[in-house]
Amino acid sequence: MFKDKKKPCFLLAIAGTLLLGCDALTDVAAPDVVQPQDVDNAEGAASFGAAALNNLYSQFSGMTSTTGRFSDEFYLSDSFNAFAAVDYREQAVTYTEWGPVLLGRGRTFAQLGIDLYLQHAPDERAAIGQLYAVRGLAALLLGEVNCNGTPLSEVVDLKPVYGGPITSDSMTTRAVAELDAALEYAAADERIMSLVGVARGRALTNLGRFSEAASAVAGVPTDYVYHAELSAAGAGLQNPIFNTNSMTDVWGAITVADGEGNNGLDFVSANDPRVPTELLGTGRDGETEHYYYKKFTDRYDPIVLASGIEARLIEAEADLKAGGGRWLSILNDLRAVAIDPPLEPLMDPGSPDARVDLVFRERAFWLFATGHRMGDLRRLLRQYGRSQNDTHPVGHYKGPQSYGTDVVFILTLSEQSNPEGFVCMDRNP
Repeated sequence: MFKDKKKPCFLLAIAGTLLLGCDALTDVAAPDVVQPQDVDNAEGAASFGAAALNNLYSQFSGMTSTTGRFSDEFYLSDSFNAFAAVDYREQAVTYTEWGPVLLGRGRTFAQLGIDLYLQHAPDERAAIGQLYAVRGLAALLLGEVNCNGTPLSEVVDLKPVYGGPITSDSMTTRAVAELDAALEYAAADERIMSLVGVARGRALTNLGRFSEAASAVAGVPTDYVYHAELSAAGAGLQNPIFNTNSMTDVWGAITVADGEGNNGLDFVSANDPRVPTELLGTGRDGETEHYYYKKFTDRYDPIVLASGIEARLIEAEADLKAGGGRWLSILNDLRAVAIDPPLEPLMDPGSPDARVDLVFRERAFWLFATGHRMGDLRRLLRQYGRSQNDTHPVGHYKGPQSYGTDVVFILTLSEQSNPEGFVCMDRNP
């Protein structure tokens, strides 16, 4: 892969180290530069794999905070700052970046790792499967929260191949293809297979392929958990919700929201043990009560990326969508076994719309602060025919500001290096 001396120049940041390749430039003896021949082996594959995982964990953890603010999970308790537009959903193309802007880098690292594993250690099938899962998860997350028109670029023979704008559904379909490849390689590794199963179920649900989604997660144990691991070992591997919600971060503070903008769920006043909160006082804006989310107690606390609880929720929604009779028992089984002490069983609210509300409410409380809520609100618009006036925070925000109408992340200036396109096709759900 790296033996052809005619390969083009490339510069990649990998695990905090620069990897430089450019004909005669690579002949320079430099202790802080990794030479191509140094990574053209199984160890290089593992290094790219570690960089791909770190990128996924970092970008995903950042998304839990930004999507939480964009939806109704968190609310800015600071005075207006650079990220307030995410909270009140009125974005403009500025130098302020939000959303999963660097997930493409992780896809590149993962592909380079896959190529090296296939060349030097093809028997490491679980590792290859995990890297395909990284690529699939990155595309899944981009398709879930970004606008139609997000590009998806690749690196082929170390050359950037810029992708043109594609729809969110096309992005998610690409994710399913990557996850299908992950299934093939990781068949003997139950942990990775369950991760892929939940990710495929999430992607297929986003595509409205509910019965396939239920089949994808059927073998995932209810007690399964896969964490995005965070630590001081890598750049950006911190828990952004703890950092901002505990009022320790210089960028501002966010509070657990409670009935935000009329439509927001009662995450505080419900006193639900799945979203434990503590009132810390008044926020930095001098007016907002600041509630701390007590599940995160440290800046390196891991965040759930996929779980058996999510698998059961996918099954419940698929059953409801199909007009089955198991959806309520699935929800009540979770309330009985997935938390201690158990929660009281739910009653069937009777009407089709109220049943959908109940399923999405259960999703919101079980999956709180794990990056799902923004995508769920978008699905309520796209798949269930709801309106923003019934789903998203609306009306007065604070100060002179009202809530906007954005339901997706727009493309920010980081995408303008892509000559194939860098603006949204639309901002539709």
